[in-house]
Amino acid sequence: RLCGYPPFYDESDAKLFEQILRAEYEFDSPYWDDISDSAKDFIQHLMEKDPGKRFTCEQALQHPW
Repeated sequence: RLCGYPPFYDESDAKLFEQILRAEYEFDSPYWDDISDSAKDFIQHLMEKDPGKRFTCEQALQHPW
């Protein structure tokens, strides 16, 4: 974990799973403030909901971060 907690959180498991299925996450301040834009870009590409837009293994390995 880059900032100490998972990118999804909710007290309710049902709501948590809904967030995961919708790919709803945030880079909350101040926890993500010191994380590089490159790292955030990498994460966004890995967590893309649309499989056609999501990084392939090769693309992930080529990312500068």
